[in-house]
Amino acid sequence: MTLVSFNKVAKSFSGQMLFSGVTGIIRSGDRIGVVGPNGSGKTTFCRILAGLEAPEEGTVHLGKNIGVRYMDQEASFSGDRGVLEELLASCTQIRELEKKIRDTAGRLDSGEKLDQRELERYGEMLDRFEHLGGWSLESRAAKILTGLGLGRETFGQPVGSLSGGQRSRLGLATALIGEPDLLFLDEPTNHLDLAAIEFLEGLIAETRSTVVVVSHDRAFLDNVTSRTIEILDGHVTLRDGNYSEFSRWAEEEAERLEREHRNYERKVEKIEDFIRRNIYGQKTRQAQSRRKMLARMKPPPKSRRRMSAPSWEIEQSQRSGGMVLEARALAHTWPGGGPLFENLDLTISRGETLAVIGANGTGKSTLLEILAGRLSPTAGLVTWGKDVTIEILPQRVERPAGTLSVLDFMYSRAPELTLGEVRSHLGRFLFSGEEVEKEVGMLSEGEFRRLLLAALVHSQANLLLLDEPTNHLDVYSREALESALAEYPGTLVVITHDRRLLSSLADRIVEFTGREAVDGILEKVVEYDGDYSYYRLQKEKQVRSAAEAAGKETAPKAERKAAEPQDSAARGLSKNQLRRLRERKNQLEEEIAGLEGSRAGLQLDLADPETYKKDGRAAEISASIAELDRRIENAYKEWEELLEYD
Repeated sequence: MTLVSFNKVAKSFSGQMLFSGVTGIIRSGDRIGVVGPNGSGKTTFCRILAGLEAPEEGTVHLGKNIGVRYMDQEASFSGDRGVLEELLASCTQIRELEKKIRDTAGRLDSGEKLDQRELERYGEMLDRFEHLGGWSLESRAAKILTGLGLGRETFGQPVGSLSGGQRSRLGLATALIGEPDLLFLDEPTNHLDLAAIEFLEGLIAETRSTVVVVSHDRAFLDNVTSRTIEILDGHVTLRDGNYSEFSRWAEEEAERLEREHRNYERKVEKIEDFIRRNIYGQKTRQAQSRRKMLARMKPPPKSRRRMSAPSWEIEQSQRSGGMVLEARALAHTWPGGGPLFENLDLTISRGETLAVIGANGTGKSTLLEILAGRLSPTAGLVTWGKDVTIEILPQRVERPAGTLSVLDFMYSRAPELTLGEVRSHLGRFLFSGEEVEKEVGMLSEGEFRRLLLAALVHSQANLLLLDEPTNHLDVYSREALESALAEYPGTLVVITHDRRLLSSLADRIVEFTGREAVDGILEKVVEYDGDYSYYRLQKEKQVRSAAEAAGKETAPKAERKAAEPQDSAARGLSKNQLRRLRERKNQLEEEIAGLEGSRAGLQLDLADPETYKKDGRAAEISASIAELDRRIENAYKEWEELLEYD
């Protein structure tokens, strides 16, 4: 079913066209990822599709009675209402239905006799309440809050006292819990740790909602989406496939365009050479003809992706000694709080990448500050090796006061460079022309992060300490940073929730678990002597061991299936009967694919404005789609019944 259709949509901002001529549909059950550079119009585009903003040109049509929910990047809550109460109160449809059910039940309990129509309506309300998950609403709310990192200790906390990160997580929870028909999530993984991101992926996989998500998290996009919309340089591209599949296609497309451009340049060079050699000779007419031909030739378009993608190289001014850093018996406790970590030992060797992961607030950033020498530990000692030079990129950096420009900021970090060299360096980080004159205080978070990276790269330190380096970076900058760090010859300590970065870079992993003492031993920090895949394998083993210890069934599906009776006699069917049932199942799969293809074609016809110029055509198409939906539903029911005979 088509939820949203849009035709030739256009929007500009401050005189600059964000996108134009955009046409497409959103179907029920879609999982769509929206990507593009910061400031390209992703949020504006989604708000237009959600009906929250009007396009300057074109039309957007939302289906009748479609429930839409939009999660903004910045959530706003105020007042004394508790976190759990606020989340429950956001489920207005369920709450209103619950009140009606309670009122009707009260009338019945009082002995009042209801007529048949009222009783039927009461039954319908109960069915609807159950369908919406009303009976389990509070337990579901608690599960969502806990999974997103708002523990039970926050349930009664006034929403007005929440931090920015907590407000964002509560905003995400309020968007998810109601399971609207169409759900828009704008940067939902901001402020989430790894466990919360994976929990969110599970919720999206299970929800009945059609989901459109704006994100720069490549692993997240790959795990939750099956269609991709890219907004780049005023052009919108819609394709089936998750981000990695889209990216592979886009790279192939970029290579094709580059080949076409090289061929064009060769043709132009050949024609220009002919003109030069013959314009005053015997072939003057031919030369003049080719000059006219050359004037009519248009160059093929250049790849927008290649033009928008930065390319960085991180160097070190000198090589450090073999032992870069050694920490012994480190501990830290903030005044008035418990220990973040105790008895922490670390040795980091030259060229190694140590990844630090864990829940928010468990001490990761504190450790990085200690390793940088900017904070003294409560106990323990840090020793740095020979010729070690350190540069740190904190997660949060205060912007300079006043009207300092991007150019002046960079020049203050690199006074030995000439003005031209500073401009050239900034250009590699997508600051060019008048952009270098922008005030630092007016930059977006993504732009400011790129500026900090420009300063870090120039430092040429041989030990980089990076706290969430991909925060606020778009997918293209993340890919550029990942490539640059992979080629960096120095030593890295990286705090990150970016799983693509972890998979690409990590040699060892230190996890801050936040767990309390067990048998007198603090387990708050656990080291894994392997890369991210090794870490995941060990975590899976821990989960299986815990399940076995609790007496839970953990046998994989294949083992359970093997344990079930599979022979035809056990099912009471002959081999020929089983063969026919399996053939019918395969036939149904082909029929379903054909029916869904026909339906998709009709939906595109229905989204075409030309359809509505023909009397009765739209109604005819709608009726055909309804008939196809009925046939598809029946085919799926039969197919599901035949699955047990596989």
